[in-house]
Amino acid sequence: MHEIELSAALNSYSNKLEKALDNALLGPYLVRAAMRDFTYTQTEFETLATEILTHSDGSQTIQLAPKGVIQYSYPLTSHESVIGVDLFKMQSIQESLQTAIDTQKMRIDGPKELAQGGQGLVARLPIFDQNEFWGFAIAVLRFPEFIANLSPESTSPSHLYEVWQKTANNYVPLLNNHRFEQSHWSTYNLDVENQHWVVGIKDEFAYRAHVEFLVLLLIALLLSSVSCYLITITCRLREHEQNLEKLVQKQTLELSEQALELKQAQSLSGVGSWHLSPDKSIRQLSSQAKSLFKEQSKAQSITDVCKKIDSFYKNSFLNFIHTKPSSPTEIEYTIKLNGEKRWFHEHAEWNPKTNNLVGTIKDISTEKQRQHELYQQAHFDSITGLANRHYSEKYIASLCPEDQYSSGLTLLCAEIKGYRQLEDIYGQDYLNELQTTIANRLIEFSDLHQAFCAHIKPGCFLILLKEAIFDEKLAALLDKLQHQVGGIIETAGSAHFYHLYIGVGYPHLQNIDAAEQINTALIAMNECPRTQKPFTVYSQSLKEKLIAQSNLESDLRHALAANEQLSMVYQPIVNTIDGTLIGCEALVRWQHPVRGFVSPVEFIAIAEQSELINLLSRWIVAKVAEDCHRMVENNIRIKVSINLSRKQFSDVHLVKRLSKEKAKLFPANQKINLEITESALFQNTQYAINLMHELKLAGFNLSLDDFGTGYSSLSSIQQFPLDNVKIDRAFICNCVDNPRDGLFLQTMSDLAHQLDLTITAEGVESSEQWQLVSDKGIDYIQGYLISMPLSIDDFITFDPVA
Repeated sequence: MHEIELSAALNSYSNKLEKALDNALLGPYLVRAAMRDFTYTQTEFETLATEILTHSDGSQTIQLAPKGVIQYSYPLTSHESVIGVDLFKMQSIQESLQTAIDTQKMRIDGPKELAQGGQGLVARLPIFDQNEFWGFAIAVLRFPEFIANLSPESTSPSHLYEVWQKTANNYVPLLNNHRFEQSHWSTYNLDVENQHWVVGIKDEFAYRAHVEFLVLLLIALLLSSVSCYLITITCRLREHEQNLEKLVQKQTLELSEQALELKQAQSLSGVGSWHLSPDKSIRQLSSQAKSLFKEQSKAQSITDVCKKIDSFYKNSFLNFIHTKPSSPTEIEYTIKLNGEKRWFHEHAEWNPKTNNLVGTIKDISTEKQRQHELYQQAHFDSITGLANRHYSEKYIASLCPEDQYSSGLTLLCAEIKGYRQLEDIYGQDYLNELQTTIANRLIEFSDLHQAFCAHIKPGCFLILLKEAIFDEKLAALLDKLQHQVGGIIETAGSAHFYHLYIGVGYPHLQNIDAAEQINTALIAMNECPRTQKPFTVYSQSLKEKLIAQSNLESDLRHALAANEQLSMVYQPIVNTIDGTLIGCEALVRWQHPVRGFVSPVEFIAIAEQSELINLLSRWIVAKVAEDCHRMVENNIRIKVSINLSRKQFSDVHLVKRLSKEKAKLFPANQKINLEITESALFQNTQYAINLMHELKLAGFNLSLDDFGTGYSSLSSIQQFPLDNVKIDRAFICNCVDNPRDGLFLQTMSDLAHQLDLTITAEGVESSEQWQLVSDKGIDYIQGYLISMPLSIDDFITFDPVA
């Protein structure tokens, strides 16, 4: 009976020690299992570490060492010194670290002196991202505090306990410093990861049982009563039974507490666990794993799982679940649960002690959804759903390995004509609806031609055809594209006609990367507005021209910033009858320090394309205002005409800005005439009418510039609140010798006066022309006959009568 009691006490203490160690060493596994994206914030780490330590010995510490450098430690108090320590620089543990990495298993060192002071046992679990080493999850157990806190359930105060660490040639005591003598101790072998421990118990008085027996025998002889002996033995048996019952109850309670702690830890990390016996088709799930799989029972059929897994992953899952891996293995797969598609990640290791495959499982659907959203944002346009430029470059590169285009390709970039002005006029919601409609049409076109299409920037689309198309066939294809993708589109309740500017490139003809290939088509496309052609084919000269324009833009920006090189000149406008000065037209000039005189037609077009036009306009208005003060000082009070470009006319802030500048910069009661081109008026008729009324209310006069060069007539512009019409010089230069031009001038003059408009003839260069336009009833003239454009110094001394 004494030996039974001794054996029961040994087993109880050994089991208690083994479970305490397993529980303490579970921490690094939980840290690794919860770490799917291989990142941890300080808060996330401390939250998990707090929960782990709450259910294990208080002397334990949890640490995390990415790349072997300790970055997190909990609790941090008294462990500050280990933060930043590089484990790979500690020579004493180099072999242990390398063994852990090679085997991909936990390694235990110690008990040993710790860097933060004191004795401890250090467990390091390697973490791998795919097959690459990521770092260590670490648990530190204080010694001898950890093992000393496990009080044995002893049936007698005479029992002695000891735990030894078995090395190659020795037994090192860990508890009470007792020497190991095999014959005097009852022992239990305990494997702790890579270490071997021996738990021992013995009775301090080895002869106790014999003494008790002799005492009982003496009593029996003395009392001559066998019954007394039996009563004594019965009492001893009952005592032993009670002690054994207490040990069993204690052990059962410990197992229940450990199961609860494991369940709580799994719930916190979202990680479930399972185990599977070899050659079995049923695996046992933890409560968390059961919840993840939405199972009714903890026994899960592998066959049933395979029925729910996506067929693409089925074979990989079967290989994963029916092998005995020598190192940890993992798998990701999709599965349908109650009609909902979910992503799972499973991790498995073979446990040779229990001869079982044990694993963990985590639902990573949220992470996968976030990855998908990031991929969509990086590769597809949010408005149209088409591929963006980044994806287009990758796609083109996939067709052209090593930058060698082995087959013919045709690359098209198509932009909505006037797109840059549409946003100012209609707003972003209108443009989004317009682009979506065009994208849908483009998809249909691309499907017919087995082409790839994308939306590479606002208002601009890309089409890639897998054949080289030239000449007449190309023209026919682009005409078809114009009709199917452009044309009449109803947006925001109103229908408008939209045209496309198309640039053409041929990737198979040039050995440049995908990004440059797209740029060639964009360069060709950007040439269309200047030539007013529906499409342009890329050539090297276009690129050289673009570089020159870019340089000129940079020079213009510098000229505006430095307030140098640019100047204003003024061309007089006189009354046709008597030559009286009634006004002038302000014209900007640029004297480039290297190129010399740069035509306004050239640099204003560049200013409009580069968004410098507003900056240039402000400079012009400020300079004209300054010169108007000079005129007033010299008793010259006339109307000054300032040109508005089409880009400026589409600026929704135009009226507010010009009104503010007129009030702040110009002399009081200064008359200002704004000259507007035909193309600006007819781009959006209703918008133009509303804007012009606002300008009139703000005190500005309005002129239609270069009338006759477009497609409008006086009858078609009667709806606009104009004050003056300027006839283009093309109708003046031959009017003396060409009766038809004279008839045209007469007709325009009569119609203008019927509409209460004044009319001005531009480009008058001879007295005969002056006389003719005067006879036709034209009110004002300007041209070289009167004067060339003059600097402000020359203008204030100008005498039109002379």
